[in-house]
Amino acid sequence: MRLLSKYNIHSIEQPVKPIHIDCLVELCSEKIIPVALDEQLIGHYNENEKSKMLSSIKPAYIVLKPSLLGGFAECDEWIAIAHSLNIQWWVTSMLESNVGLKAIAEWTASHDNRMHQGLGTGSLFSNNIQSSLFVQDAHLTVDLNQKDVFSNIFTL
Repeated sequence: MRLLSKYNIHSIEQPVKPIHIDCLVELCSEKIIPVALDEQLIGHYNENEKSKMLSSIKPAYIVLKPSLLGGFAECDEWIAIAHSLNIQWWVTSMLESNVGLKAIAEWTASHDNRMHQGLGTGSLFSNNIQSSLFVQDAHLTVDLNQKDVFSNIFTL
C-alpha cells in the first residue's frame, strides 16, 4: 500500500480477507490509502455487532451491496451507523437483472450521497428484461422516452 500511495489512489476496497480483522484495523489506522470495507459487512445483521465492527476497524468507507447484505433495510442501518461514525459509503450492484438494478438505483437515489456509485447495467444477461436505464459518460441514466417493460409489475 505504501508503494501504491504515490499514485493518489482514492481508496482500496477490502485489501485483506474478512478474517484478518487485526490487519484491517492496522491498515485503517495507518491511513496510507483509505480503506473501504466490502466483504467484511456480509453476514452481520445485528445493529450492535455492525456498530462494534465499524467502531473497531474505523474504515474510511463502506461499500454497500444490497443483494449481499440483506436488502435495503439492512443497508439503511449500515448507512445510519456509518454516518454516526463519520464513515462515508457508496453502493455497488452485483449481477442483478434490470429489475434489481432499477430498484437499487432508485433506492440509492433516495439517499443524499454525492459520491460516485458502482451500479452496473445488467447488460451481461442475454435474456434480460428491457429497461430504460443505460450508461452514458460513465453515469447511469434513464431514457424518459422509453418505458420499462416491468413498470406495471406491481400495479393491480
